[in-house]
Amino acid sequence: MSKTFAFVGNQNRNAVPGEGKGISVFQFDDQTGDLTLVSEYLAIDNPGYLAIDENRKRLYAAVEIPAWNENMAVAFDIDPATGDLSYINMQPTLGNTTCHLGFDQTGGLIFASNYTVAELGAHPGNAVAAFRIRGDGGLDPAFAAAIHEGPHAALPTNRRQHGHCAVVSPDNRYVFVCDLGLDRIMAYNLPKQGEGLTLATVPFTQLPDGAGPRHMTFDKNGKIAYVINELNCTVSVLHYHSDNAGFTIAQTLPTLPDRFSDSNTCAEIALSADGRFLYGSNRGHNSIVSYAVSENGELSLLGWTPSEGLGPRNFTIDPSGKFMLVANQKGGGVAVFKRDIETGGLEDTGKRVALQSPMRIVFGTFG
Repeated sequence: MSKTFAFVGNQNRNAVPGEGKGISVFQFDDQTGDLTLVSEYLAIDNPGYLAIDENRKRLYAAVEIPAWNENMAVAFDIDPATGDLSYINMQPTLGNTTCHLGFDQTGGLIFASNYTVAELGAHPGNAVAAFRIRGDGGLDPAFAAAIHEGPHAALPTNRRQHGHCAVVSPDNRYVFVCDLGLDRIMAYNLPKQGEGLTLATVPFTQLPDGAGPRHMTFDKNGKIAYVINELNCTVSVLHYHSDNAGFTIAQTLPTLPDRFSDSNTCAEIALSADGRFLYGSNRGHNSIVSYAVSENGELSLLGWTPSEGLGPRNFTIDPSGKFMLVANQKGGGVAVFKRDIETGGLEDTGKRVALQSPMRIVFGTFG
């Protein structure tokens, strides 16, 4: 019988409200939503973002430590019977505050995004770096990278870079980097080994000043992308032009109720597997916002579900589609919600996992 594991990266350096314990591994029951702790991998610092290759049974973690000029990407093997992690290797990410890892469509490349809080001009200073994945799942040293700020920037700008995710287009032609400091989605041609990151025909898509594009995801047809804007608390619907890597902004909706006036920042965005529902997280309002997706990709607001904790940095829908797990980084641990596949609605199960500072959850099913 197959087993489903949930891997949770926890902040374990200078964390508020408390220090976590590296990467926690849980066996997940998709009938009840129960999570059973099976192991912990402790020998890692601030694994703030995780990415999984289920087919090859490997997990990758981003070490996110703002005090270091350069962070790390770490590769692990996964035991499909127990979920235990075995270290393979790590590589420097060529930048500071590594907050995202994303694969290309073949699973042969991985891209690290660096938020950058180091001093302006501090080395190495890259917003994004590309790695080849070895046959054993380990990472070769970064072979391509790009800077988004200062005199060596890919494009001239005086604004601070804050790269927050790198997403490869469904056609595997381009790498899109959401930079919330520049309010741009940078577009690069997918690099080959030995090549650098070169700008695409349309080098970036400009979002409104102060939007802060953070994370993006494509629909299952690969024609529409959805971006959550961290700073102005909106979600944008973008039409993708594969001939030149450009996007056209088709729609923008708020993530917050009109009556809410306190401070808030957005974090995660995700589509349901069937593409019918889109979700985003609000940190401040402490909620998951839900949208229905029409046949043409446009969104209509469904409502808000309390995250049952503080600072929901990440959430993940389980492989069955029946549950959503929410990582409340600032308090409340991981909350488990029942998800209605037909309506997209979320209902709190009351189940909690008492982790101190959960940052990211990924699922893997094996067997």
